[in-house]
Amino acid sequence: MNFNRTKILNFLLFCLIFSFVLWFPNATHATWSITAVNPKTGEVGIAGASCTYSVWGIAGVAPGKGVIVAQAKSNMDAKRLGVKMLMGGASPKEVLKAITDPKFDPKFSVQQYGVAAFGFENESRSYTGADVSDAKAEAQGYGVSVQGNILPNTKVVIETLKAFESNLKNGQMSFADSLISALEAGAAAGGDRRCGKQKARSAFIIVANPCDDKSSPYLNLKIKTYFANPINLLRQMYDKWKKGRQ
Repeated sequence: MNFNRTKILNFLLFCLIFSFVLWFPNATHATWSITAVNPKTGEVGIAGASCTYSVWGIAGVAPGKGVIVAQAKSNMDAKRLGVKMLMGGASPKEVLKAITDPKFDPKFSVQQYGVAAFGFENESRSYTGADVSDAKAEAQGYGVSVQGNILPNTKVVIETLKAFESNLKNGQMSFADSLISALEAGAAAGGDRRCGKQKARSAFIIVANPCDDKSSPYLNLKIKTYFANPINLLRQMYDKWKKGRQ
């Protein structure tokens, strides 16, 4: 009887710990993301994927102003401050200076951030701490920043940026189309090395119009999965969402 009770208690403890890990994914290492603003439409957007669950927690949106992601160890206070500063008109440089200040975050060396903002399209920036796990990379373009950590190679970041810029520049895709296609390009280049062929365990895309509330962007899709490729599932969700708007 005591043996069975011990087994039951151990099982319940395991379930509790497992649920806690899933519900509170504070550290989103093994992640790649793209943050971008579109001066032509006024939209801001973020897309990302990770071998952790609930990766969308990295995203901070300031409609009509800019976007920020806080990944690696994912300092949520830094994300909130970043959104507040963007809403106040701060530049990506100013945001990163504030949230990587040792007085604000003594553990800034294990953080990774990406910021893009209107009025500072030529100054999109990322910050990757010295203690963030390899392979880590970042790349910027006009109004866009891509960043990643625990990647199989830096090509994941490079291909993500290349796909986004190419699709948007050619006018073949909308801003949202370009974001999700960029995420797919990153997955094709290797994705998150911890997930192997699955590429990731969770993925998301968020796009907001200037008039949207920061908590209610017009596009907000997210998916987590234990076995399938979440980027593929996100694409299916996105295509269905897009069809419903036509």
